[in-house]
Amino acid sequence: MLASPGDLPSAADRAWAYEVKWDGMRVLATMRRGRLRLTSRNGNDATTRFQEVSGAAPEGLAEGSVLDGEVVAFDPQGRPSFALLAPRIQRAQPPGAHAARLTLLAFDVLRVGDDDVTGLPYDRRRELLAEHVAPTPRVVVPDCFDDGDALFASTAANGLEGVVAKRRASTYQQGVRSPDWVKVPHRRSRSLVIGGWKSRQDSRSRLASLLVGTPTDDGMLRYEGAVGSGLSASVSRTLLEVLGDLVAEESPFHGYPAPDQARGDVLTYVAPVLVVDVEHLGRAANGLLRQPSVVRMRPDLSYSDVVEGS
Repeated sequence: MLASPGDLPSAADRAWAYEVKWDGMRVLATMRRGRLRLTSRNGNDATTRFQEVSGAAPEGLAEGSVLDGEVVAFDPQGRPSFALLAPRIQRAQPPGAHAARLTLLAFDVLRVGDDDVTGLPYDRRRELLAEHVAPTPRVVVPDCFDDGDALFASTAANGLEGVVAKRRASTYQQGVRSPDWVKVPHRRSRSLVIGGWKSRQDSRSRLASLLVGTPTDDGMLRYEGAVGSGLSASVSRTLLEVLGDLVAEESPFHGYPAPDQARGDVLTYVAPVLVVDVEHLGRAANGLLRQPSVVRMRPDLSYSDVVEGS
């Protein structure tokens, strides 16, 4: 079940509960023979990437139980860090290779043993989590709150991603981006698909900006803009190595304007498979993102995960 972007519900509306919006990788965790089998949003087995989490199954959790949550990497100061998590998502580092503490934050439950509980309301599923998931050093049930405004202010003060509001009476709707879950980030950011890059005629070996877009129904992209801010020299070099293997002859964009040859821009298109998070200040008069900046790569997401307003 996925959250829809939106505004924080009114403080007078008591029909909602509020959770912290964590900065991690979403997984389903299934209890199998005393261990947790982790599955990513695109259905891939993520168990070997996070072995320390898999081996820390809550004592007494029934065989076949399924938890929904996020694997989050915490830095030595106890702050969530996607930068520390990314190498593990990409399998670039083995367990124990860095100082990050990985924890599964289990915020929902789909099955308890043989019982499908997706048809129960949110409040009852939270009760079942508390009853059946005894916390371990690697598996925790995070708190939910009644006061969304206070949580939003607190998460902002502590540098967290934001808040997710969840309707208390809602059932668990598998595979649905539902208005019953509303995500309210502190920063205006979007996940977008890379469709190419721009370089200068006199420096083709350097990535000047990424060409990004939103997926359309026909498998192409709607052009959202060129993003150069936030790309360090080292990140640009790494990206060029990866993108070089994805070069495509045809543009994946609908309606992408012709390059401004007077500026010496050189465009290279790629297959639209890599995802990046971009911060921005709304839209400019031409409809493109205003002052976009690259926040991070999203190796945990694919083309099909990115939707309008994500």
